[in-house]
Amino acid sequence: MLLVVVLIFVSCTDNNDYPAHTAYATLEEALASNDLFSAIKENPDSTAMKKKEKGKLTYLSQYSMFFRQAVNHNQPDGDTFQQRVCILFRGFDRPTVLVTEGYLWRRFGDAEDIGMNLNANMVHVEHRNFGKSYTQDQGKWEYETGAQASADLHAVYQALKPIFKGKWMSSGTSKNGETSMDYAYYYPNDMDLAAAFCSPFIVSLDDKCFGEYLFNEASTEEVRDLMKKSIRSALENGEEGLYQQVCKLFEQNDKPMPSFTEYVFNIFDSFFTLFQYTLPSKVMSDVALTWYQHQEGDEAAKYAEQFANTICESILSNRGMAHYTYRVDCAKEQGFPNPGYDYFADLLEGTSFKAGDVWKFLLNEEDQWLPQYYDNSLRLDMRENFFMNSTMPLLFFYSHDDPWSAAQPDKLGPNAKKVINPIGVHSPIINEPEYCPEDVKQEVMDFISTYIY
Repeated sequence: MLLVVVLIFVSCTDNNDYPAHTAYATLEEALASNDLFSAIKENPDSTAMKKKEKGKLTYLSQYSMFFRQAVNHNQPDGDTFQQRVCILFRGFDRPTVLVTEGYLWRRFGDAEDIGMNLNANMVHVEHRNFGKSYTQDQGKWEYETGAQASADLHAVYQALKPIFKGKWMSSGTSKNGETSMDYAYYYPNDMDLAAAFCSPFIVSLDDKCFGEYLFNEASTEEVRDLMKKSIRSALENGEEGLYQQVCKLFEQNDKPMPSFTEYVFNIFDSFFTLFQYTLPSKVMSDVALTWYQHQEGDEAAKYAEQFANTICESILSNRGMAHYTYRVDCAKEQGFPNPGYDYFADLLEGTSFKAGDVWKFLLNEEDQWLPQYYDNSLRLDMRENFFMNSTMPLLFFYSHDDPWSAAQPDKLGPNAKKVINPIGVHSPIINEPEYCPEDVKQEVMDFISTYIY
């Protein structure tokens, strides 16, 4: 009888002191038991449903909801906001991947391969001040910090840990991965592992390491050489060159005319984005690179027009406000990449372009005071101390051809691992051989499985 009593007691407790698991019939029932969750809806992502129908994605159900958060976690009784949380459910007894969004939530794409390989639940938490998760702090931006965003994740974890009692890991790609590491930095005892895929850790407001990497390391020498020549062609004759063709397109479409500084920024951004998402085996066929090869002959005008359209599309995309808070984060703590303007100083000299003016069109006029208060102390301490001394296992994944790999950490301690993918792009895809060799995928999953199983 004594043995039975002891076994019952042990089965109802664990080392984390969380309440014993209640046998809920459905995830919706489990979520409804916590009044911090509201507006619980099933099937928020049609893309995931289609993949499930085709047998490419396995899960039991998917939900979106809102979670009540403090605007300032240092004053939990103050103002609150509703933060969007989305869950791909595979079982109460499964591991859980906390996808630490750095932007708005769109779909169950980030860390999808990791989730499938682990047969894990996926919990996506939309970053504050993105998408549907806006706070009352807009305009002041006082609480738009890594510390407050990490406290958001900690609160969600505390609410869900009694439901999903298995192992937990945080993971994200690019800025999402930065958010994952910020969370590990501030709450080192929450997760069993933290992962960052293709995430830059910048330590200056105008980081020139990106230009150095883009023009000397990324892709192949042949592709880089063609990129340099194409950029030079787009900058030749300064404000009297291709810029005039771009201005005419904006005038024809009744759009605000871009300054020459905005034009130059988007030339570089077009190539940066091209290298970011396109495999070297395919990048040569892109019009942004082939225009240089067609400056003479009958097709010259056609290719110049296509190149001008590419720059116009980049300008209009960067004028969009969906990712505006990202620029605020860069100005406050995360820094911004300099894509290599100095490499073309001879063509930019004497023009109205000024690298220091880039912020004038990336930030709203009322927010242009932010860069003068840029604080790199978080990133410096992470790179100099946390990555070296973390007791939580840390995984970093980078692709050689991705320009964001320029700001990867160079010093790691015994509990951190860095994996370099020789062929991939700015993506967490590891299950497709075209983007990630099998041995690299195995290296990633072996490290993760050591701590999640």
